[in-house]
Amino acid sequence: MPVSRIVAVRVSRAARHIESTDPRLEELDEKLIGESTVMRALKKSILTAASCGSTVLITGESGTGKELIARSIHDLSPRRGEPFVAINCGALTESLLESELFGHVKGAFTGATAYKKGMFESACAGTIFLDEFAEMSSAMQVRLLRVLQERRIRPVGLADSKEIELNARVVVATNRDLRRDVSEGKFRADLYYRVNVLPIRSPALRDRIDDLPILVNILLRKLSDETKLKGPLRFNSEALKLLSNHRWPGNVRELENVIERLALTVGEKGVISGADVRFDLEFNGLTDAPRCQKVEPAVSDELKEVLISRRLKRLNVKIAPVDQYERQELEIYLQQVQAVGGNLAEAARQLKINRTTLHMRIQKLCRKVIKDRN
Repeated sequence: MPVSRIVAVRVSRAARHIESTDPRLEELDEKLIGESTVMRALKKSILTAASCGSTVLITGESGTGKELIARSIHDLSPRRGEPFVAINCGALTESLLESELFGHVKGAFTGATAYKKGMFESACAGTIFLDEFAEMSSAMQVRLLRVLQERRIRPVGLADSKEIELNARVVVATNRDLRRDVSEGKFRADLYYRVNVLPIRSPALRDRIDDLPILVNILLRKLSDETKLKGPLRFNSEALKLLSNHRWPGNVRELENVIERLALTVGEKGVISGADVRFDLEFNGLTDAPRCQKVEPAVSDELKEVLISRRLKRLNVKIAPVDQYERQELEIYLQQVQAVGGNLAEAARQLKINRTTLHMRIQKLCRKVIKDRN
């Protein structure tokens, strides 16, 4: 019987053994929040993958939790007691990635003063997770293909006769469309078919928007546990409706950022309104205007000025009416400073202006828009 057929049979058998009463579901529900149809299908796929040892290909947009899926597969599998080793293949150069994955022997290259165990070897009988593996160079794709075919690894500088047997389970992930990349010659077809044994799609937040109220509550609870909230906080119905109508290109990661930002800027009110949400999305360049307009009218200039003033607490000032173009300029500066965690020098570098110039310009604009009410 062909290998592919054997794998298909094993996966099918594993799937049939997964019932809704599977005790592992409770553990999985705590990690992957959501009860929508796509999330239930995802959890079933994870349990299937955990029940067999086949290579898993996880696809999905950035911010959808692909590494969390990989960890869940490992934690629910018979390998749970063994190492889970993860690496972002797109963050390293080819030579460094080769050394990190396969290791090297002493003297393999300048600076190799001792034997270094690679991640494939370190994973041992556990799981190795290759995130953004499609970013590998063509040469590295060839090496990975050989590893998956032969189930043997060779550290850099080691003779072929001393190769190390691979016992780890391999899980890979990418946010790219591999089928398109294969058709365009950007990714090896043979490697694609080798890793696409058990595919799992990580759904975008917009495809499971029914889970958003649950996610919001979980994220608020997380902020409360981290003592970032001064008191009880909730979103009113209009705010939740506006969040539900947003497209969320950054997925759950973007949702986390928006909720934390709102909690820190307007959370002292105890209730976040639709106007608060709309302004935050507009201020940070996230507004999907046609969809948002149906839910909430344009935010007034007065509200904008109040919310901007909360971003100027260090200056102990309050905002007054000002020319709209100067307000927009100030908002751009404040947004950039906020994006880099308040680092004025970094904000100036990204805006391509002198730090002193940025500082003086912000002060000048503030003097024009701020009315001292001491």
